Amino acid sequence: MATTDYALYVDWSGDGDFADTGEVITSRLLSVQTERGKDFPSQLTGKSIAGKLVAVLNNESGDYSPFKADGDLYGNLLPGRKVQLIAGYNKAFAYDFPFVFTNLPIWSGFIDTIIPSVSVNEAKTATLTALGPLATIAQRDTNVSLQTSQRTDQLISTILVDTGWSADDLDLEQGQTTITKYFSASGNALAAIRSVEETEAGFIGESHDGKIRFENRSFRMTNASSIVSNYVFSDATSATYSYETIVQEDPLPSIFNEFEAQAVTYTNGSLTTLWTLGESGTASPSLPAGDTITYIAQYPPLTEGVLASEIAGQVSVNAWTTPASSTDYTVNAAADGSGTNLTSSVAVSVTKTSNRMTIALTNNSITDGYITALKARGTTLVTSDPTRVSSEDSTSQTAFRKRTYKSKAKWFPSSAEAQNWTSYSLSIFKDPSPRLTISFTANKSAAMLAAALASDISHRITVTADSARTVLGIDEDFIIENIRHKVSQGNTLHQTTFELSPASSSAGFWALGYGSLSDDTKLSY
Repeated sequence: MATTDYALYVDWSGDGDFADTGEVITSRLLSVQTERGKDFPSQLTGKSIAGKLVAVLNNESGDYSPFKADGDLYGNLLPGRKVQLIAGYNKAFAYDFPFVFTNLPIWSGFIDTIIPSVSVNEAKTATLTALGPLATIAQRDTNVSLQTSQRTDQLISTILVDTGWSADDLDLEQGQTTITKYFSASGNALAAIRSVEETEAGFIGESHDGKIRFENRSFRMTNASSIVSNYVFSDATSATYSYETIVQEDPLPSIFNEFEAQAVTYTNGSLTTLWTLGESGTASPSLPAGDTITYIAQYPPLTEGVLASEIAGQVSVNAWTTPASSTDYTVNAAADGSGTNLTSSVAVSVTKTSNRMTIALTNNSITDGYITALKARGTTLVTSDPTRVSSEDSTSQTAFRKRTYKSKAKWFPSSAEAQNWTSYSLSIFKDPSPRLTISFTANKSAAMLAAALASDISHRITVTADSARTVLGIDEDFIIENIRHKVSQGNTLHQTTFELSPASSSAGFWALGYGSLSDDTKLSY
């Protein structure tokens, strides 16, 4: 059996490092398991889930009991603290042979819960659960200004930075689709970047060191780590890399022989009033001297969470007009407007996004006032009628019946690109292809452990399962879509599981600038 060390770090103090007392908790680690990757091994229907780490800790000291006031970590056992699991940490000499030294993060994320427990034999433990970066993004909202002619990676960056996510924690491949107009009503940030991901036909996921990654649609065709298989996992008894279990998934859920998509174009409307304060006359809101009051002008208006004007094609604001004194707002010493005009003493500041303008009015006079009028003007963004396109394969429909996939992408810049997407997707998913799950003892040998620790999401491996031991008739390349590690029994047992999609789904295509177009390749876009 091969040996390595595992280190679990927690930034209890929240200062951005793991250098403080008690932040290396390796000596308390009883077992740990991690997961990263997609919820289903498909490049079409699989979406990256928030990664998860579950660590069981020795809690004899009570340090991991959140209500123990004299515990060393009392007050710091909080959600959101950064967590990182590293293999082969700070190790310069192999105490046991064979020893695998990698010093690489296996998993990075943030604490979700810490739950102490006491078993019947009085063993005191605590279970620390941490979630990956996508769980953080799923809890944040975004509302960015209208974006024009931006690549998909640029939009993802804009959305995530708007939520407060650091640009340093992004790893984004340059997108191949340029979105003509992008707007977003205030809403969930994860849903927002998913809509961009779908338009690119790319992949958003988490890296082992805690970054949010984005692969464009050609990444797996052109990335060096994916073009060449890293390891050959075989059912042969003498194989360097072997697996204990292999499961072939039902291919039918991944077969689609009709693809539909739609594109819309946009025009700018004329300057008009988009929102008006509904209170006036004796109901005019008060604005005491020295006070600030803030309003949110929303367009299209929300009716029970639905954008009411979308049915008329008016989906967003092309440009808000900064409110002008007397034209867009007036403030008077009397609610009915009969008193002293205080408008010139009112300061205005605004924040503009694609469907709202926040207007802050500050009364800088020494007299209490009333907001007797307030409106927001701007130009609208109007959509054309959607243009729907489709591609289908009758041979596949005869064999497997009609199986339709309707794209959820909202931002195809033209019907031509939407059509390219349907043709591209049909060529990949109209025929059955194997999807596998393999599991193996990672520390069975030094080579196996090194492979388990070095393999990452989107890496390519070869799987052979065509001998009398497996009789699956499989000998081809696959893409790693999901990775699970489980380390237990005092670091003596390390189990690894890969969920795999066929590399053929991203092979055989020719994209401009990569390789050559021939009889054996198909045109990508």
